[in-house]
Amino acid sequence: MGRSGTGKTTCLVFRMWAQYHEYRQQGTRPKQMFLTKNEVLCREVQRSFNNMGRAWRKRIETNDPAAIEPDWATITDAEKPEFLTSSEWLEALDVVLPGEQFFTQFELKRRVDTRKEKDSVTKGIEDYLTGRDVDEIVSTEGRDEMNFPKFLKLWKRKLRGSRRSSLNEAIVWREIKSFIKGSIVSLHIGDNEDRSAQDRYLSLDEYLALGKKESRLDETQRREAYEIFVKYEKLKKESGFYDEGDLVHNIASRVSRLSRGDIEALATMQGVSLIPVDSLFVDEVQDFTQSELYVLAMLCRDPNNLFLAGDTAQSISQGVDFRFTDVRQIFFEHFGGTKPDLLQLTHNYRSHAGVLRLAACVVELMYHFFGNSLDRLPPDLGLFNGPKPVVMDVTSTEELVLMLDGSKRESSRIEFGAHQVVIVRSEEAKKALPDEFGVDPDWVMTVQESKGLEFDDVLLYNFFSDSPAEDLWRIVSNYTEEDIKAYYADATVASSGVQKYDWESPLLNDTRHLDFDVNSHKILEVELKMLYTAITRARVNVFIAETDSELSRPMFNYFQRRAVVDVVNREGSLSSVRVFGAKDTIEDWKNRGEYYLEKAEGDRQNSCLRLAAKCFDKAGDTKRMNQTLAYLSFTEIENVDEKKMKTKQKLQFKEKLYSITEQLLEARDVGFLNKAAFCLLKTEEHDEYTARMFELYARLTYAKRISEDDSLMLPVTPTSHEKKYFQYAGQLFAKVHKSDGTFRLAVDCFRNYVSAGMYDEAADMINSGNLVRNNKEFRSLYQLCIPSADTMRDPTAAFRKDFQRKKCVKLIEAVKSAAISLSISNLLLNIHVNLCKELAKPTSRPTGIILDSIRVPPQEVVSFCINIWRNSIHMLHRPIAYTVSVSLWQVHHYASYFALLPPDAVFNEDVTE
Repeated sequence: MGRSGTGKTTCLVFRMWAQYHEYRQQGTRPKQMFLTKNEVLCREVQRSFNNMGRAWRKRIETNDPAAIEPDWATITDAEKPEFLTSSEWLEALDVVLPGEQFFTQFELKRRVDTRKEKDSVTKGIEDYLTGRDVDEIVSTEGRDEMNFPKFLKLWKRKLRGSRRSSLNEAIVWREIKSFIKGSIVSLHIGDNEDRSAQDRYLSLDEYLALGKKESRLDETQRREAYEIFVKYEKLKKESGFYDEGDLVHNIASRVSRLSRGDIEALATMQGVSLIPVDSLFVDEVQDFTQSELYVLAMLCRDPNNLFLAGDTAQSISQGVDFRFTDVRQIFFEHFGGTKPDLLQLTHNYRSHAGVLRLAACVVELMYHFFGNSLDRLPPDLGLFNGPKPVVMDVTSTEELVLMLDGSKRESSRIEFGAHQVVIVRSEEAKKALPDEFGVDPDWVMTVQESKGLEFDDVLLYNFFSDSPAEDLWRIVSNYTEEDIKAYYADATVASSGVQKYDWESPLLNDTRHLDFDVNSHKILEVELKMLYTAITRARVNVFIAETDSELSRPMFNYFQRRAVVDVVNREGSLSSVRVFGAKDTIEDWKNRGEYYLEKAEGDRQNSCLRLAAKCFDKAGDTKRMNQTLAYLSFTEIENVDEKKMKTKQKLQFKEKLYSITEQLLEARDVGFLNKAAFCLLKTEEHDEYTARMFELYARLTYAKRISEDDSLMLPVTPTSHEKKYFQYAGQLFAKVHKSDGTFRLAVDCFRNYVSAGMYDEAADMINSGNLVRNNKEFRSLYQLCIPSADTMRDPTAAFRKDFQRKKCVKLIEAVKSAAISLSISNLLLNIHVNLCKELAKPTSRPTGIILDSIRVPPQEVVSFCINIWRNSIHMLHRPIAYTVSVSLWQVHHYASYFALLPPDAVFNEDVTE
């Protein structure tokens, strides 16, 4: 457990690698699994783990050139740890566990497709090629998942009612997800009562019996929340929805019926690779419910072999109320009475001590007023000191502008540096920024958008003025010096060695006192967590400015009494802290532009793209700026529905598509290539070129992946994402081939189909008679099917291996049928396979290949055999002497074959070769 920037994920990756390496040294192959809710984080951790493997191998080879790290280069993906999101994990468990599955096949496919299509480009292409309307609502067939945005719509329309309530939608959703359906008690483990998985939730009495450290609502509020829950469950079922709690309960009920022997037996079943696991690693664990963690522990061979990392102070997502102490209680009660060790990270590697002291003061307020909402940790320790954050005492936006950029400002805009940003409370606050603020809107982010990003300097603007808590911030006056003394006397806090705190009594204009009530003031729990998140985005400087002095005064007074800020007004000097408009180098601007480009995803995609374009503009990199703007234009047009446009609008839109395509292609960036192809696809005028761009994108992505990871065992199968684009290319080539009919396009279609693993579609191409019409075309086709050294790094390599090992039966039969129709013996198709088998035995000479009498034109036989020989010899990874001797054996084979030909056969120059 550690706050933001303390290295939790780094510890997890190192521990995971150390354990993996120890197992490998012992000659065992453990099942390790990494889980998180965040898909981007999951892929980053997987990349970090693979980098650890490569670095370790290079270290060994550098220290001892004669020593090679055992088997690392030959380790297959199946032998490496699993890296999954919780959604992928739950779906896999639903398929393999005994008992009634939660999802129908249709629901599971739709759920998987929806998750994979979070890549908006791929989703757009998928919709376009399948003819789906971009505004189409999810199919009514099967159930759909209920999430918070959908719950919010339900709340506004049917759940809230007309009565006034102290409960808002976020609190009710949290109570349902975390306690009524997400607590371990709700699973009713060990009950004799035969409950359906859908009915596994707390009864009203069980909910009311929860301790105050769990649900922090009083009895009246709990009764109201439960009444809303009952109504929600009824509406959810009637509308054809399920929520994650329903899925987890189904999985948990099936797991609870399994003995340890049953779980071990599942490991022997074909296709089951997730159960059981030897060790589990979970990051951002604060996003998981108790019931999910119970299932995790149950499916681990040793529940003590779990490693959980997280920070409850950063939990600003909707629905989950998590504390590490609750997890320890789960283990104590359900897994042998063992309480896990709680390792606390207190050294912060992102921010200096000045920023951390301000953040710690915010955390203190969370502990004091909402102590049950997060785990107690010692204050973060910075590795070095730094300037105090600055509170700007202003009365108007104009005063703030002058303070930020000085009175000698020549433009109407405040110039920002490459590593600076303005953070506001919400999207509404962002839109409401006044023109006189003078800050380019592209340099403004919401707290949610900024999460996961880092900046040197942060200006927190009107956070308290725009807060929905309004004047409830006055409760801060309840936190006194005596409370601070008690906080620092706590054993957990004292363990850090931090005993010194400041409390000054400056002459301040105090606000009216407001008595604290935990139920009435729960909104401040979320607000304080958001404030903490915003402050910890900064590495160097934090500036706080508010235009409503009444709403901000309670917190400003608190910060001043704690001596964690400097206050600067218009009469004072800002020269010592003025950093806005700082002179950054061209390289700084370029690097920051690439940083924003890399982080352009999800809700913050457009804001990051605008910032990237600004940075490239500052760097004088006009080309990169135009490419980023083209990408931004692409994100704005990708979901435009042309069907609603008039003729003139369609022509203008098509011109825009061509312009964006050209700009994206000029980038010569693989990441832009699929976007350019999608724009070209939407013009509906160049299907063949679009297909070639899809294939090029898939090939370059594939090549980049295998060149960056030398631990991959050749041949490497394309990823599902790469296969998608090979599939798109194949479909478009097939479409063009219908009107064109050329052999070249048929081969293009076949190549992409087999690269995508679409063996049945490739077989249909052959059986249709469009692909093979003569012997020359047959030879071209067969060259795409046989492996060689030249094709080991090609996307078709995995298919060639499958073809050689006869794993694509329908396709092999189609090739044989084509050979028979062209009077080519089936035996010719087996020569290559049999020869490779013989060459794999270096200690024994291969026996002669015995062939039946066949009627084949001599020239075709010679050319075909020579081609097979060429490809076979390339496959040999042997010393030269051995290769030569094997080659002579091959000649002996072919001589035996040639002896069956008529004596008057005429050969061309291939025989000389």
